[in-house]
This record gives sequence, C-alpha cells and structure tokens, in this order.
Amino acid sequence: MTPDRTWDPIRFRRGTRGFAAVVTTINGLIVLGIGVFAAPTAGLPEPLSSWVVGLTVAAGIAHLVAAVGLVRARPWAARATAYLAGAGIGASAFAILLITRAELDVFGAAGATTAAFFAFMIGWWLVGMRFALQAFAPDRRVVARPVVPVETKLATDRQYVIRPMPQATFA
Repeated sequence: MTPDRTWDPIRFRRGTRGFAAVVTTINGLIVLGIGVFAAPTAGLPEPLSSWVVGLTVAAGIAHLVAAVGLVRARPWAARATAYLAGAGIGASAFAILLITRAELDVFGAAGATTAAFFAFMIGWWLVGMRFALQAFAPDRRVVARPVVPVETKLATDRQYVIRPMPQATFA
C-alpha cells in the first residue's frame, strides 16, 4: 500500500533530488574509475595499494547506492551523500597537500594537473552535498490554518453563554 502523498514536501523537490543524484553518480563513477584503473598502476607498496584500491572501490559503490537512494526519496541517502562528500573532501585536501607541499606524484600525473583535478572534485562534492541536503530539508513555508475555537466550559454549557449587548452604554 502506498502512503498518501497529497502534500509531501519531498515530492515537490524531485528536481533537487534528481540533480543531487546525477552529481553523486558522476562522483561515484570518477571514484570508481580511480579505484579500478589509476590506483592499481600508481606503484604503491603492496599493503597500501590493496587498501587504497579496496577503499576507493567501496566508496565508488557507496556513491552509486546513495544516488539510487536519492532517486527513491530515502532520507538516509542525503546523510550518506554528506558523509561520502566529507570523506572525499578530506581525501582530496590531503592529496592536494601531498602534491603541493611534499611534491609527490599522486597517481602518476603532473602536479598541477592532479591538484586541479582534486580541487575540482572538492567543488563537485560540495555541490552534490548541498543539493542532497536541500532536498530533504524541513519545509520552512508558513501554511495558514483555519482558526478553530477552543472549547471551554462556558461555551459548551449553554446556560452560561454571555452575549454582547446590541448597544453599549457607558453610564
């Protein structure tokens, strides 16, 4: 049985969720590509290479799962996208520090090119996280509701109802 969604604030944010899902899918495919193609050929020592490949592939798959959750309007997907974006921003900032300060080649590319790529990814993760969280933000619109009179003892007991006079006299 489907729930009654006549006025559901999440339903009205399909475009926001869709854009967040597209951005998260692109991020996931990029991370998955790095984990499958670039990380194994980077020439890292063996235990580190296995960890980098495994974590990167897992993060790429988690991005794709979060994108599916965004499309299906699952509230956990926005939080998952935010956590994945935070982890990606942290890893990208660390990679930029390794490239610029320690002058290490990350994934075998030239320093400026790789640093620009990671800076681009930071921005892309911020965009995806912003739209994913915006899609599930609480609705801040004020809806006018009809005023319902409060039932009191005087209003329910008919013998004590006070009626105003048609003409007020001040004597």
